[in-house]
Order: sequence, then C-alpha cells, then structure tokens
Amino acid sequence: MEEEEWRNIFPTEISKLSIDTKNFTELANVLKSIQYKRGVLAYEDWEVLIPESYLPEIQKFAEKVATNKEPKVYLCIFKLDDILAPNVKILKTSFYILSTKEGLVLLFHEINTNISFQTQYSFEDWVIFHPSPIKPIYRPELLLRDKQHTSLYKDKSAVKNAIYGNVVVFQVPELIPHPLLFRYPKEDEITIPTEQWKSVPEKLKALEEMRKNQLITDEEYNRKKTELLKEF
Repeated sequence: MEEEEWRNIFPTEISKLSIDTKNFTELANVLKSIQYKRGVLAYEDWEVLIPESYLPEIQKFAEKVATNKEPKVYLCIFKLDDILAPNVKILKTSFYILSTKEGLVLLFHEINTNISFQTQYSFEDWVIFHPSPIKPIYRPELLLRDKQHTSLYKDKSAVKNAIYGNVVVFQVPELIPHPLLFRYPKEDEITIPTEQWKSVPEKLKALEEMRKNQLITDEEYNRKKTELLKEF
C-alpha cells in the first residue's frame, strides 16, 4: 500500500510512525501468538487464528520484504474453506502489516468473516478488498499468548478508554500500553476504580471475574487475593 493510502486508514498515532522493514522477519512469530474465539461464550476454547501450515509461506514473504527498503505497508489476505461447502463458502481474514525500527503493528480489517458464493468462487472473487479506516472494535475476538512483547493497542489521546481489539502491537514502545492488554474486555469486565469499591468482598468478586475472563493470571489472582484477605 502506498503511503497516502495507509496513513488515512490507520489510527492517528500509528499513522505518524516511520516505516523500517527490518522487523518484518518477526511476522510469523507474532502471528503464532494470536488466538481467535469463534463463539461468544466466555468458557469456549481459543483457536489459533493463522493456520500453522500457512506460516512457512508467510515467513518467506516476510524475509523477502525485509530486504526491501521501500517505505510501504502491506496487506495480507487469506481464506479458510468451509469443510462442508469447500467451493462456495469461506472464512476470510485480512490485516495490514506495518514494520518500524522497534517492532510491528498488525491491524486486522476482517477476522474470519463468513462469506458465501452462489457458485464456485475464483481467486478474484475472494481477494476483493475495500480499504476503510481502522476503528476500535468492542468484541473480545483476539487473545495474545505472548505476555511479554505484544499487546492490543490503546489510544492514549482518546477521551474515553479506546482499546482496539483488532490492532496488535509488537515491541513498539510508544504504542504499548501499561499494563499490557492481551484481549479486549467486555464492558462488564472493565475494572472499577478502587475508590468506588465499598468493601473487600466486592473487590474479591471483581478479582474472580477478572481471572475467569483471563484478564489476569492465576498467579496474579492469588497474590492479590492474599493481600485483600489480609486487609479484610
């Protein structure tokens, strides 16, 4: 994608970044960390978003791009055929790849979008793409397994808490929020400020909800629970 196009699509803070292709070689490793939940139930298992069989080809592409010094953002589109209707029904994923001196930014435009065709589709049918500005999404679709280097993007300039559940940041210091975000919380999962809690039992209940929804680890849960019980 040319510069004048991608800078109009990305969130303002990201659109100001300078491109450097050297970190493109990390692309396959970042994609390995991303999981997707097809259903809406909180207890449903998460699945790998990018099939492992696709990663070698993606890595070859990334290594080729890493030697290209042109300041470009790339668009990746792939599909998964429906098992029951492999010639007329697909799941389509598309995302932008921006490489900087520090790391990568992946902006997902479509995530396993279900598309059906009246007749057997061709390559030209499923790669049709209409660029549009990336906006925050409010569904917990992505989960990041890498808890050290990757995070969902949070717009620090927004008046409200604008978390982009479709934008993954890898080792770009000016974009990574603190603490890191590994999935997008639902409205009823967002932590209530401490000063609004009236009792330790309410804190414990909220803590349990955070663990259940994978916002904190078991270790973090047990440590905080011990602190709260001492306070109680």
